Amino acid sequence: MFLFVIFFIRHLALAQSLPQGDYNWQTEADYRQYEDEVLATIEWLEENPIATTDNDTKAMTAFVLAWLAGVPYITVAYNDIFLESIANSKKYRFAEKFRVTYLLGKAYYYIKHPDNPDEAEACARGITGMVKVYEELKKVDPSVQHWRLEKYSRLYHNGKLLTYVRRQLSKEENPVFY
Repeated sequence: MFLFVIFFIRHLALAQSLPQGDYNWQTEADYRQYEDEVLATIEWLEENPIATTDNDTKAMTAFVLAWLAGVPYITVAYNDIFLESIANSKKYRFAEKFRVTYLLGKAYYYIKHPDNPDEAEACARGITGMVKVYEELKKVDPSVQHWRLEKYSRLYHNGKLLTYVRRQLSKEENPVFY
């Protein structure tokens, strides 16, 4: 329990210590200096997807997206094949959250594995992030239920996600790059 409290306090402190607004990243070294904070923020957002009075998930997401938009050594492709039924649904109100979670999860993989830019592994990490967020959201809001996310959750928990991702990528034609 004590470790949980320390972990929770550390993450709240992280949320409060993120740079605000105008980020002054100009060189590759500037971006590399923030990699650990970006990684920790992505992990935190996956574990704590619901904004509360104690955290500002939108500001934290904006920080990571601003970093990702300018980082010169990482390119993240949005693979519609994994999100089409989620992101293209006008009725599913969580679509944008999962689109962003997917991109952040892929970025997480690329930051952690700079010498192994395996697209399938990156996509699987993006989907893993979606599963984490999905399971957290489901605990408090049953309307988050989605058949594709249920499928991803089963694949993840059965250890078959990477195999599924590789098979799907072999079918994909044109990913969109960010």
